[in-house]
Amino acid sequence: MTRVLGFAGSLRKDSYNRALLRAARELAAADGIEVEIFEINGIPLYNQDDQGAMPAVVRDFNSRI
Repeated sequence: MTRVLGFAGSLRKDSYNRALLRAARELAAADGIEVEIFEINGIPLYNQDDQGAMPAVVRDFNSRI
């Protein structure tokens, strides 16, 4: 099975991008493609100085990519 990780750049609950991801997940399932939607809530802005002490949500995101 092919797996795809998707995330919306907007944190808004009813964002159009999130709605498109949900639609893509439903349509892709018919072709044997799993679309996993990752919520980016809690991911801080990038700061290279903090790279050694990444928050758990960032480590989780990196492992899924």
